[in-house]
Amino acid sequence: MAKDYSTWSKPDLIRELDKVGKRKKYGIVWEDKVEEVAKLCKEKLPILEEVKQKEIVNIKDSSSPTNILVEGDNYHSLSVLCYTHSRAIDIIYIDPPYNTGSAKEWKYNDKFIDREDSYRHSKWLSFMEKRLKLAKNLLKFDGLVYISVGSDELAQLKILCDEIYGEINFIEIVTRVSKTASNQGTHFSPSVDYILCYSKNLEKLGTFKDIITEKYIKLFNKQDKRGMYREISFFQSGLVGERPSRYYVECPDGSKAIPPIKKFWRWSEETYIKNLDEDRVIFKKAKNSPLLDGSGVKSLWNIYTKTYLDDRKEKGNRPRNFLTEYINRQGADLLSAMKIDFNYSKPVGLIKYLIQITNKQKDVTILDFFAGSGTTGHAVLELNKEDSGNRKFILCTNNEDNNGDGAKIAEDICYPRISRVIKGYNGVNGLGGNLKYFKTDFVDAEQTDENKRKLVDKSTDMLCLKEDCFEKLEEGHEFKIFTNGQNKLLGIIYDDKGIVPFKETAKKINKRLVVYVFSLDESAREEEFEDIRNLVNLKPIPAVILNVYKRIFK
Repeated sequence: MAKDYSTWSKPDLIRELDKVGKRKKYGIVWEDKVEEVAKLCKEKLPILEEVKQKEIVNIKDSSSPTNILVEGDNYHSLSVLCYTHSRAIDIIYIDPPYNTGSAKEWKYNDKFIDREDSYRHSKWLSFMEKRLKLAKNLLKFDGLVYISVGSDELAQLKILCDEIYGEINFIEIVTRVSKTASNQGTHFSPSVDYILCYSKNLEKLGTFKDIITEKYIKLFNKQDKRGMYREISFFQSGLVGERPSRYYVECPDGSKAIPPIKKFWRWSEETYIKNLDEDRVIFKKAKNSPLLDGSGVKSLWNIYTKTYLDDRKEKGNRPRNFLTEYINRQGADLLSAMKIDFNYSKPVGLIKYLIQITNKQKDVTILDFFAGSGTTGHAVLELNKEDSGNRKFILCTNNEDNNGDGAKIAEDICYPRISRVIKGYNGVNGLGGNLKYFKTDFVDAEQTDENKRKLVDKSTDMLCLKEDCFEKLEEGHEFKIFTNGQNKLLGIIYDDKGIVPFKETAKKINKRLVVYVFSLDESAREEEFEDIRNLVNLKPIPAVILNVYKRIFK
């Protein structure tokens, strides 16, 4: 129970503070800085407003998932997503500012933070904590988050994430080679950054599998009745100490061989005999064999084992925590080829890799709320094209001038990039897909006709976003019905007077609908739908919307 200090004397308070200050702590402490956008999201209803002229509808893929791009502060965007996509996100990837102190890297309350700011680290931690807490609400129980970070904030971010997601749900810190060697830096030449990976619930996540690349497949260049295989030496090195199974292997000419000193058979004797009987061991004559026979004389045989491609695909390898394949130059070169001027972009291949190793299904939702140039969206569209997947992305980015050339990041960088990837550019075929573009906005809680219209209109947009149903199918007195172009239907009833006409329309459609009913009291109106309960799945209006609705319409 919290202590009541209101009646304490000054000496007592000083002693209490001294006692609290001496307590041992483990964690991270910083001075929390108030953020204006967080205050506004508590005072007003944060909403998203669609920009219809920026919608991209690919006629050939009209029934494919709708991807989302949100322009505005990402705290605002996450606040809205908390009531449209609560526990609906499978994977989050973000590339927040590294807080290096360089000029114009990032803003806090509309002011750029530089190295001279004595609260630089506190502001960054406050900034990240608010957003990571909101993001946790969006993850499914088996969801995970990847966070790119540099050395300036790596240690602090690790402790912060341990507090938010739980140290037990920490997965790994992946080191990535971000650029080739240079002579920059005073003591070391910086060439790596890091990716922190956390799960919402590690027990439900499952294992990761490394991806099977075309280069890897080409290693399996032999074939037998079981399929394609590669030959691997039967001994391995680098092991310390003696193995108990230093047994002899009998070669085809009757000689017996053991591995060289400090090298060992990869299989136990029992496993070796089993695989020998199954024709998974290969003996090859060689003049300079590294093996020794039982008398210490060089054996005339090299011994190999068969490793099958199908087995590797089924079992998989664990991904490494050190990546060398995805340097930043790849991202810059791709944007240059797309005629997009942007200095900072992660490689598409990196994001694809991080999605693929999770072995999640092809219909997952990926969120990036530091979207920048839109690399995550590009990666999702490429993956869908490669394996006919139905993944969808949600990108959130501000509209600041990050390049210093007047170009706005959302309107002039991210949106054009996604548009070109979908439609095609410079002779490169488009990948297809659909996109809706939103801007962040607020609804005041004052009782005005303008606020009433805005709340109803924007609440409709957000319920459509929540249910992924955007195409209006029917509209009647105080109700609307939407579809996703496939088998899902959404009904929204704005007043009790709309229930009867809605029910008549629902009976004619004769398909099951997800239904939301706005009401000034606490009733969910189940009794009103008893006669068509086989056609409706009643859901409650998100509380944050309903509370403002009641205040405006009371």
